[in-house]
Amino acid sequence: MKHAVTAITALSLALLLSACASDPATDATSSSTSAVRTETRNVVSAQRDAAATVNISTVTATVESIDLENRIVGLVGAEGNALIVQVGEEVRNLDQVKVGDKVRVEYFEGLVAELLPPGSDRKEVSLTEALVRAAPGERPAGGAGEAVSARVVIEFVDPVRNVVQFTGPKGKKRVIRVEKPEFRAMLRTLRPGDVVELTYFEALAVKVEPAGN
Repeated sequence: MKHAVTAITALSLALLLSACASDPATDATSSSTSAVRTETRNVVSAQRDAAATVNISTVTATVESIDLENRIVGLVGAEGNALIVQVGEEVRNLDQVKVGDKVRVEYFEGLVAELLPPGSDRKEVSLTEALVRAAPGERPAGGAGEAVSARVVIEFVDPVRNVVQFTGPKGKKRVIRVEKPEFRAMLRTLRPGDVVELTYFEALAVKVEPAGN
């Protein structure tokens, strides 16, 4: 059996929702194996001033063993593969977990682009951390994670070839081709001098369900 040790950390999708909550158009695709289900969600706001993409991978496993003192849980996946997880303090009520319970682990990874109001300042790259925990007495669940944000200045836009040139926080110029339709829709609204905030986020969330669920 293959073993791994993972620290449980997670981030909610608040970044995605806050950036694209204004009557968004949403596109979702999914794929799966017997052990992992992966879904991609793409969003663009009605004003085309924000766009986002997020990949969500979900794994369900069964609790095989528990070490409450060291907060270590042994899991067995659908294909019989073993996983040893060190559960962080963000997962509250761990003492409720029983052998045979089902654990759902979700990994989030995504990018949000948001056009800022005219006159917005550029800033250095910033790191934001988030923490979500179950209330005392509820089934064990929680997560924490982080997001990295940077503001770039648009220098040139080619909506025909879907190419954009921008200057990053350290003054370095880059030229990229935009592939996703949602970001291409936003691209058509951009003008030289616009300031766009790019936020990359990743997270891992965990939730425990009673045995038999």
